[in-house]
Amino acid sequence: MKKILTLLIILIGLTSCKENAEKQTTSDETSDFIDYSVEMTEKQKDLKKNAIPIESLSKLSNKIYDKIANFEILMIGEMHGTNEPAEFAYGLCELIAKHEGSVIMAMEIRASLMNNLSDEMSISELKELDFFRGKNFDGRNGVAWLDLVYKSIKNDGIILKFIDNSYQSSPRDSSMYREIRNIHDKHPNTKIVTLTGNVHNSFTPLFDKVRIGGYLLKDSVNFDSKKITSIDHVFSEGSMLNNDGTGLKISTIEREDNIYNTTLSHEMFLYKKFSEEQNRYTHILYTDKVTASEIIKKDDK
Repeated sequence: MKKILTLLIILIGLTSCKENAEKQTTSDETSDFIDYSVEMTEKQKDLKKNAIPIESLSKLSNKIYDKIANFEILMIGEMHGTNEPAEFAYGLCELIAKHEGSVIMAMEIRASLMNNLSDEMSISELKELDFFRGKNFDGRNGVAWLDLVYKSIKNDGIILKFIDNSYQSSPRDSSMYREIRNIHDKHPNTKIVTLTGNVHNSFTPLFDKVRIGGYLLKDSVNFDSKKITSIDHVFSEGSMLNNDGTGLKISTIEREDNIYNTTLSHEMFLYKKFSEEQNRYTHILYTDKVTASEIIKKDDK
């Protein structure tokens, strides 16, 4: 009798396991069916195929270099008062310097405000320069740019330049373009990476004004338009410290679905913009979140 009971228990257990396995298989098949039945658009297919994932903005992979190797001018645009574009700018410069020996980092800062800058300066000494000591009006002279300047002067492969409005009789974008042209004349075989507000690196006019990107494209004597790229920072949510016309303050961006965060699971990537959208910028730097650059705290005396 005991043997019969034992046999029944085993049979019942096996049947239960089989049913659970069948349920799990059905569930998995349904899940797979749902995943693979969603037909992607051509844009999504292109995005999945060509986006280059980024693990660290300051330590970029050789795949990124392969994508940008043929460019001579690489413009990065940012919403001022954010961390990610400045960190990416340094990562890009370090990557280029590793492959080519040197690179120029040109920042939207007036050169006269960086007088007495030297490679030996500490963070505390950099804070005392006029640019960083002055009032933070638009988010530029915050911790993100302070760190970028500091890391750049400590890297022998990075030549740091400042391009904001040296020719004060000219429109601001024209002045910055002329600075880039002068840098290119002196260093014709060295890539130039620029970091400015994302209005300035536009190829098309914005607010009825020609921007740096537009001036560069028009100057076919000094530049090859095919060797100029403009990178726009795109994000899904986060915060930034900037001025919307009512003073410097933290702005919060609520999360919204877009083609980038609904197609890819990568939190960061570089991607060449869809062909019909390349009139203003050629590439995007995508970071799922954007974070605010902190205000510089003065050291205790």
